[in-house]
Amino acid sequence: MKFREIVESPCGIRYLFDELGLQSGYARKVLLDWEMMTDADRIDAAYATLRGFYDLVLTDRRRVEDMRFRLQGLRDISGTLTSLAEGAVLDEIEFFEIKHMAMLAESLAMGKELDTVIGILDPDGLKIGTFYLYDSYSVELRNLRAAVEMDPDDSVLQEQLANEEDRLKKVISDKLRPFARGLLQTLQDMAELDISLAMAVQMHAEGLAIPTSGTETTIVGMFHPGVRAILKAKGRSFQPVDFSFRRGEPATVIGANMGGKTVALKTLCMLQYLYQFGFALPVESAVMTPFDAIRFCIGDEQSEKTGLSSFAAEMQRIDQAVAVVEQGGRVLLLVDEPARTTNPVEGTALVAALLELLADRPNLALVMTTHYTVEHGGQCWRVQGLLPGTKGRTMDYRLVKTTSHEVPHEALNIARELGIDPRWIELADTIMKRHYE
Repeated sequence: MKFREIVESPCGIRYLFDELGLQSGYARKVLLDWEMMTDADRIDAAYATLRGFYDLVLTDRRRVEDMRFRLQGLRDISGTLTSLAEGAVLDEIEFFEIKHMAMLAESLAMGKELDTVIGILDPDGLKIGTFYLYDSYSVELRNLRAAVEMDPDDSVLQEQLANEEDRLKKVISDKLRPFARGLLQTLQDMAELDISLAMAVQMHAEGLAIPTSGTETTIVGMFHPGVRAILKAKGRSFQPVDFSFRRGEPATVIGANMGGKTVALKTLCMLQYLYQFGFALPVESAVMTPFDAIRFCIGDEQSEKTGLSSFAAEMQRIDQAVAVVEQGGRVLLLVDEPARTTNPVEGTALVAALLELLADRPNLALVMTTHYTVEHGGQCWRVQGLLPGTKGRTMDYRLVKTTSHEVPHEALNIARELGIDPRWIELADTIMKRHYE
């Protein structure tokens, strides 16, 4: 899976991508083409690199800003370098692109044999970013230019000059060709430098943390940066949440509407993606474990293109995720309130059946939010719930483990806090009490 495939995920990773502050469009392209890592050792190595850049942000911000300023000049010339490697004769614009890129890499102390490359494209040693076929490339070139200047209407001289220029372009291309693959790697390295610096700066600005890798997932103080930004604009704060889960043991999250269950699930999905792409996480601390596949089933699944209802589209999406589990490999499956659009009797049965079907799968970690009371042998987490009779924020969004799978009945209390017509609420309360008597 490439990073570009998750940018529009409903988990909200787009916020961090948009706020990353990359200095070049080429770095953006490279990042979007990153492959998700599934090996803990590779992920840990990526974090070791990020930690080094983060330390640099803390200790030498001026150097960081200087490098980022220089990286604004990074351009995608991979096509030019590939053509060169494959035997093409370049033109003056392409020579300029290579010269500019080589001088940029040299200023960043990156790449090999850059002095030689720059020397080929800067025979007079002027160290300026422009390029043209300098007279010093050949005596013949200098003489023909002088002759054409004396007699600009002489077509024979003009043809001779054009032939000499073409010959020199081939000579210069042949001299540069052995360095083409190395320059391609240097170009990639500069894009990744841009990405690493941006990630380190964002880590500092957003208060993110580098996780460790383990066999289970344990998260302390997770928050959703996008939601936090929205709340901050309204003068409110995001309440961090703790959570943990493991493969082979399903976990459900229960609680009232407006309790933050969906935001918690979105945040879990975001954290997993960020971890497997080597980003710092919006947490106080975390131990994470990699998966081969991440499946996120959330929201209104209705599809106008296929003509499927919300329920039908949701069932198909979950069924496809289950099929991935059946194929083997380590899978993280996050499901938000499955079967909520059908009647509660069948909805409860479907949720119970899904939990039973996916129980004791050593390759699967399942986290599900639900409004249905379903007993199962895994973990159950409950939103702490409504704070009694207070103005402002009235909900405690923390998740706590519970041995009871009974879904709390807080909808009427929340409706009261929202100022809904008390006649409606009290009548509903009377009917509910009568139903449970």
